[in-house]
Amino acid sequence: MASSVPVYKLQAFPHHEPNTLFYMTRLEKLVQEFKGIDKPHSHTFYLLMWIIKGSGTHTIDFKTYSIAPYQLYFLTPGQVHSWHLSDDIEGFNLFFEANFFRSRFGNRLFQYPFFHSHQHQPLLAVAGSSGLFRDLFRYAWQEYEAPQPNRPEVFLSYVHLLLETASRLYTERQTVTDANLFDRIRQYEELLEQQFLTVREVSDYAEQMHLTPNYLNHICKKVLGKTASQLLHERQVIEAQRLLTHTAQSVKEIGFLLGFEDPSYFVRFFKKHTRRTPAEFRQAMTT
Repeated sequence: MASSVPVYKLQAFPHHEPNTLFYMTRLEKLVQEFKGIDKPHSHTFYLLMWIIKGSGTHTIDFKTYSIAPYQLYFLTPGQVHSWHLSDDIEGFNLFFEANFFRSRFGNRLFQYPFFHSHQHQPLLAVAGSSGLFRDLFRYAWQEYEAPQPNRPEVFLSYVHLLLETASRLYTERQTVTDANLFDRIRQYEELLEQQFLTVREVSDYAEQMHLTPNYLNHICKKVLGKTASQLLHERQVIEAQRLLTHTAQSVKEIGFLLGFEDPSYFVRFFKKHTRRTPAEFRQAMTT
């Protein structure tokens, strides 16, 4: 049985400076210095991963993406990921705590489409804008490596520029034209992330958003082609998959944690969404 997935804090990384809310390293250096970093793990911070050269695969919450040059990956605290990288991999990893960004930009962090969403892939291919991202990462790296006066403030400015530039490109590729509806979806997803273990009715989320359940359902179907209940169920399934893969809790215990008092109902629910029973999924993931 797999042991619990490691949850890394910034302090766990080589040469991290105490009391610093950000960290940056060359990807190829991280792979060499941090043994086991390629294995499934999660973080307490946000992550930007910029691929300059190389290939491989990157698995994030049980979805696997093919690595290629000029890709930008985005990870949110709590997401589980692992990778298989080629020997010629080159790139950057940039980490930061939520409070580091929010100290100047408030809730903007929660509005980026590539963060806090299980409906949008955490990947942006930017081959057409590779020069811009290359320069921004290079300048951020220079600022990180050679401390100057007001270094945190300047480094945060580069993080902000990276995220805003990525958001523009990401949004351009979205088909959603009504920004207000998209913001409502993000609000619903944020509430799901915070409360899905304790709040299990769509009507309760709708009430918190000052919407009727029918209108929340309408928004979800218009923007994502899914019902509000489907989004809730998908979040529950992701959590079940994480627990089945990375903990030794029984199927009954996991079902109870997710609000299923009847273990057989949890098994049927899980199989409906994954086409495998929890036991079959666990065996496939841990063998």
